[in-house]
Amino acid sequence: MARIDLTLRIILADPPPGVVFSKQDAKNHPVDPVRSEGDLSFDIPITLTPTPQGPRPGGGFVRNDSRGRFVYIASGGQAGDCRTEWSRRIKIYLNDLPADLVGGEVLAATIAGRAKDGGPACATVPLLQGWTRVTPP
Repeated sequence: MARIDLTLRIILADPPPGVVFSKQDAKNHPVDPVRSEGDLSFDIPITLTPTPQGPRPGGGFVRNDSRGRFVYIASGGQAGDCRTEWSRRIKIYLNDLPADLVGGEVLAATIAGRAKDGGPACATVPLLQGWTRVTPP
């Protein structure tokens, strides 16, 4: 397998209105912030590099810890909004990406955009709908 470039589309379902969300790069910088007025989506470019253990996600948005590789969606202060009480991040693990990927694909997954306290979702958030291939229009 050669290196594969693809896009992850993270869909936030029902985020609290008026909160700024953004992608967060591997250096903690907010990228493409947007204020929520309904469901949001963020396209995150990644690469998959072949390794003996299987494809390894990488790129400017991918991080890793003892549980695996992941990306962050930031909200409030973490997303660059200094006029809010919120400062949170959603961690989305990439451990269950489909194995049979090809370059240029877009994979989408939906997560909850709102936490139980009514604020923006935070911490590790499970997928509401697993990764699916997006069919081009």
